[in-house]
Amino acid sequence: MELLVAGSNAAAELHESLGAKNARLLRDSHGSPTVAHYAIDFDSHEAYGAFTDAIMAHEWWTQMTATVAEAYPDVQMKGTTVFHDALQG
Repeated sequence: MELLVAGSNAAAELHESLGAKNARLLRDSHGSPTVAHYAIDFDSHEAYGAFTDAIMAHEWWTQMTATVAEAYPDVQMKGTTVFHDALQG
């Protein structure tokens, strides 16, 4: 978990420079103590797409995936979920 917290703190500035907003590392109050969710917000699906293109072309992506692979099975990246606010339309 310490690696995830440190990595999330380090990533937030880069992610925000590429268009993400409100970076945070979320833990739920009744889930596993070893599970966390890194979340970032975007103004639109187009902004998310532009961010995805930029981050996957950035050296950070290569370094992050290598770090996760080295830390497996203690650290696992389970995938990406894209939410939209159904109350806002």
